[in-house]
Amino acid sequence: MDALKQILLILPQGFISGLMLNGTFILSAYFLVWKKFKNRLQNWRIQLKERVDGNQIKRELKNSLFTLLVGATFSSIVIYLSTKGYTKIYINISDHNIFFAFGGFFFLLLLDDTWFYWCHRLLHQPKLFKYVHLEHHKSVDVNPFTSMSFHFIEPFLLSFWIFPVAYFFPIYAPVLMFVQIWGLLDNVKAHLGYELYSAKLNKSWLRFLTSSTHHNMHHSKFNGNYGVHFRIWDKLLGTEFKDYESEYDKIQERKKLDNHI
Repeated sequence: MDALKQILLILPQGFISGLMLNGTFILSAYFLVWKKFKNRLQNWRIQLKERVDGNQIKRELKNSLFTLLVGATFSSIVIYLSTKGYTKIYINISDHNIFFAFGGFFFLLLLDDTWFYWCHRLLHQPKLFKYVHLEHHKSVDVNPFTSMSFHFIEPFLLSFWIFPVAYFFPIYAPVLMFVQIWGLLDNVKAHLGYELYSAKLNKSWLRFLTSSTHHNMHHSKFNGNYGVHFRIWDKLLGTEFKDYESEYDKIQERKKLDNHI
């Protein structure tokens, strides 16, 4: 019971921090892309037919509160376990080699992407899709608020990797925080509804990165493009939509028609 009390004491601060951080990025993206520069960016839209309405956003905001609560619960438990010495998260950079500390960023990002890919495919199994993942896929035309709109079980599954990893592997705390911010930005980008990346992306050494178009096609076609940060698993296992790159190029051609660019 003492552990539960301490976790509950930490929880409100975690919830408020998550609300402020996620809210800042999501509201900024929505205001700038969907409102202020909407006309200028009309040819940057991925789905030409806009279907987002007030009811969709209300549903997404309600779901987001549960997602934030799950996230705050996870962070509170991790903080509590760390104070009790049950994790290998550390804050003194001299505890481990500096290259090991910052190299952990790439390790965690790859791990997060791998975990997400396989959990995402699992969530597309008929029963889990019907009772869990369908809530997220109700948003076919996505917007920044969609990035936090999940059934409460989904963020629990997608975040669970932190417990075994933090128990077995030393993690520099600021690096873990940076991975979380990267994940937040990638999530908002994936659900932006507009393609901001350059036409050169899929022809450069950065082509392994996912674009907004990559995940947007997952919402419009459902069974494919499961990755979140990288295209690696989709390419290796043949789950990337065959027309992804051609669709990406079509959007880039539309962008060239915008006289304001």
